[in-house]
Amino acid sequence: MLITLAYRIPRELLDEVLGTVTAYPLTEDFDTAWQSLPRGGGRRVPRYSALTRGLVAATGEPIRMFGETDLSADEVKTGSRKLLLTGRELDHRLRIAVQAWERHVRDEHGRSLLADALPEPEAARPYADFILHRRGQVPLAPHWVYETAEWQIMRKLAGEPLRIDAGRGLALRLDTDGALLVWDRDDLLVRTQHKLTSYGMAKVTAQLVTRSGVEDPVLCFDANLSRISHRWYGRRTKNAWINRGEAHEPILRLPVFRAPDGSAGDYENRLDPAIAKILEACRLKPMNLPPLLPPVPNDIRPQFSKSQFQALGNGLGPRFMFFLHKHVMRILPMLVPLTYEVDRSIKLPKRVKKYQAGGLPSTGVGSSGYRHVTIACLYSTAEARSRMLKQLGLLAGHPVDPRPNGPAVPINDRLDVVARHCPELLSHDTLNRAAHLNGLTATRSGGDQLTAVWAETEFHPTVDPPICDAKPHLRRILGHLGSPAQFLATEPAVLPDGARRRSLSEGEHSARAALRDLLRGAGILDDRMPAALTIERLPNALTRRTLLVGVHARRQQNGDGDPVLVLVMVAVDLVPGNLAECRLLVYSERRGTWARAAEGIADFHAGAIGSARLGRTREKVVRTREEIDSRLCGLASGERSEIPMVIFVDAPSSRTIWPGLSDTSFAEGPVPGDALRARGGDVAIVRLHTAVNELGRPVNRTEGLQVGDQNQPNSPGQAVYRLAEAKVPSWLFPGTSVTFRSKGGSLGARTTRWALVDDEDEHGDLGKPWHSYTAKEIVVVEPGSWLPAELATLTARLCEQNISWDDRTALPVPLHLAVTADKDHPDYRASGQAEDDWAS
Repeated sequence: MLITLAYRIPRELLDEVLGTVTAYPLTEDFDTAWQSLPRGGGRRVPRYSALTRGLVAATGEPIRMFGETDLSADEVKTGSRKLLLTGRELDHRLRIAVQAWERHVRDEHGRSLLADALPEPEAARPYADFILHRRGQVPLAPHWVYETAEWQIMRKLAGEPLRIDAGRGLALRLDTDGALLVWDRDDLLVRTQHKLTSYGMAKVTAQLVTRSGVEDPVLCFDANLSRISHRWYGRRTKNAWINRGEAHEPILRLPVFRAPDGSAGDYENRLDPAIAKILEACRLKPMNLPPLLPPVPNDIRPQFSKSQFQALGNGLGPRFMFFLHKHVMRILPMLVPLTYEVDRSIKLPKRVKKYQAGGLPSTGVGSSGYRHVTIACLYSTAEARSRMLKQLGLLAGHPVDPRPNGPAVPINDRLDVVARHCPELLSHDTLNRAAHLNGLTATRSGGDQLTAVWAETEFHPTVDPPICDAKPHLRRILGHLGSPAQFLATEPAVLPDGARRRSLSEGEHSARAALRDLLRGAGILDDRMPAALTIERLPNALTRRTLLVGVHARRQQNGDGDPVLVLVMVAVDLVPGNLAECRLLVYSERRGTWARAAEGIADFHAGAIGSARLGRTREKVVRTREEIDSRLCGLASGERSEIPMVIFVDAPSSRTIWPGLSDTSFAEGPVPGDALRARGGDVAIVRLHTAVNELGRPVNRTEGLQVGDQNQPNSPGQAVYRLAEAKVPSWLFPGTSVTFRSKGGSLGARTTRWALVDDEDEHGDLGKPWHSYTAKEIVVVEPGSWLPAELATLTARLCEQNISWDDRTALPVPLHLAVTADKDHPDYRASGQAEDDWAS
């Protein structure tokens, strides 16, 4: 059996576990006053968080505000339009704070309306009153229940220290986001490297969720290492924790802004200016952020900016997660861990990492849809050229050494390589990159000839990103030329103090991954993935031609304009036993049809990201479903019209588009492929979920040999586990990372970070990642003509044996490729992604 940080709350014990909530039901009068507030950017009213973070600062309590779409039908029927929620009734400071905030927002103009429209709070009510249980289905509750229910739970868990090795107890403090912090200075994690001392603290989170087919609410926990910044990093410092000095009050977590300090050219970090007005009105001690922070973290702790060097590695390791499980069971023994049992009908073949013996066959090029493919290696340094050609030689099964700017050298009779020395084209300092394309005729694709570009780029994670990054610009230019691109990172000559250079093995690994990503973008397959699906000696082998489709949708806010929906669809037409007939396809919006993978990806990267015509709003979601169904019908047409189709979707991004994919109306509303199914198509749907904070992170496997140390958890092993409580076909596919399985990577299972002293020479392990176990949920929504176990096996094997990565991926091949294409887009989260104060 597999133990996870996911627990069922028996319905008869909901009151005891979740406690109560205090609600201020805000009526039409409050909503009208809110809509009269000044509109940022000329059109949008403030976000609810603009008010609640000021109330949090004044009251020291977790506070959330929700709009009508997050309320239940009964709440709307009784006149509520918004809800202000907190764990306990607030005192007189609430109205004073609301009035001060509104005066600030209105810039002292006009009359304050919101405070007068505030109602008296309802009497504290149990969360259980808002949860409706249904036989054979997940419970129903307003959205706000799932967003706030952890408050009282976390207060209970903070009542006792979290015990780890040697009887040590870690005191826990609640913050105003509902998380628990290991706040005490004596419990901070610390490491010094190159005269820079870095600090971090453990953070525990909880989330109330539903689980498909489970009739009770499920509570999931997770933990991570929050690294603390020793200084302010300008605009990159987004949030800070602030301790007001009272041990019984939550730690404030508030956003931080950078603003001019009044001196010419100088800036300082500040809290929202509305907070100062609120504190003054409530006659509370002001909160000012000091320009310089103490060497050891004290009451004000900025959250670390990930782009800066930090001596502590990330993660807390499986052993800490196991101690967290024990802490939850000790404090809340009424919780019931979900039961995951090994499904012995699902077997995984051994993963193949090496290139095919004898080199990539020419049949692998057939999946691209092109007669001939050229790989153009664009490099600036000798190091990049050497790493590229070494991997290409391994791919070919023989040395590959094209002369700089010389003729092509073959890998096989349908694939060859050219090398081009292009320092100006690849430099981050080049502004007019297109001017340096002259003479690169090999980068132009057309007809049955494809050129895929492998380009060098200078990068190191501890170095600030360049102002004009060559990578997105070059990817867009090459997209216009019809060429997919992949990049190989080489390190700058000078790195920040303490930054570690990549090892030779790491460089080789990254080059191999980059080449396989390039082949993926070109649509070239080898026989590893098809063989893993069709292996006859294992049960549930794939024996028929199948269309494997990944549907990826993501919302992106671009500046002040309307948000866009990014929609990427990838298909693998898999023909068992015939690699040459397999095809990798991507839907091209520019062409309005399914295209060869290289064409579809190049078209996608050449254009603007997303469409404002599509979305998840009430008026757009029907149009989105129709668009996706139209594309699926277009794929299953002509000679593919009779081929069965398996559609893979990601739960968080898809359940708001198709009600039938959500837990609450599982398989009872619209789902992808409805139009194709209506015309007689054989369509199966598999839903994936990879967010461990909503799944419950695996912490121990009870099968197998137990080590002498009873606190050392077993890794999940190479197995897929079925959820015993679920009334629908549901599995958990746990795993470990490459880092965890590397030499010394499992240290986090044998000890905790607190057991290591701050000794740079002896304990450099503190600077390494301490990865915990991971997992993905596999749920069969619609089986089509398949058995659910066959689809679970197919999904697991598509994750286990990927086409562009040596290890297991979080998502099956078609969906993984769709997500990767999105992340590679030049405009991926390029603008307008920071949270602002204005609601849509």
